[in-house]
Amino acid sequence: MHRIASFAFSLALALAATPSLAAPAPAAAAQAAVETVGVYSNVRVSGGEDPHAEGYDVELYRENGVLFGLFYSSQGMVGDTPRGRLQDVRYDAASGKLSFRAKLTIGQEFSKDSGPDGRPSRDLFEFDGTLGAKTLSGALLHRSGYAPSEAGERQMVTLKRDAQRSRDAGELAPASRAQWLAEPVPNGPQW
Repeated sequence: MHRIASFAFSLALALAATPSLAAPAPAAAAQAAVETVGVYSNVRVSGGEDPHAEGYDVELYRENGVLFGLFYSSQGMVGDTPRGRLQDVRYDAASGKLSFRAKLTIGQEFSKDSGPDGRPSRDLFEFDGTLGAKTLSGALLHRSGYAPSEAGERQMVTLKRDAQRSRDAGELAPASRAQWLAEPVPNGPQW
């Protein structure tokens, strides 16, 4: 019995002294986790056998004070909603001012430049507004990425925080912003 206890004690000392099995370094432990800010939405779904959705969603996360996330645009049948990463995010926590851009591909574009078969659309969205505890509201500009200098369509939007979808997003939150950036975006932009 004494040999078994002695062996167990020696094994524990050896494992504790092995760098790869030791406790994480203080710097790694101090790294902030990804926080789910929430999912904000104004999407409306029409019922029936062929449900359609219209509106926008913004899924927001925060790591070390930096906001990141996805922008969704629903303009048709429910499911497989086009989405894109938030880019050029600017956020002032004191005032709640938030702005970002997002590139999406919503469908096919047919124009004199696209040819008879069309081409994947280049949808560019720019948001400038305010993030609150329960709403995300402001001006949303939608332009063509093929003609970004044209005026586009501007509308005022108010997206409300969806408590259930925010909880769901929290359960699926990425481990880090770097990991999130390395992953492909399903139904993401084709440009």
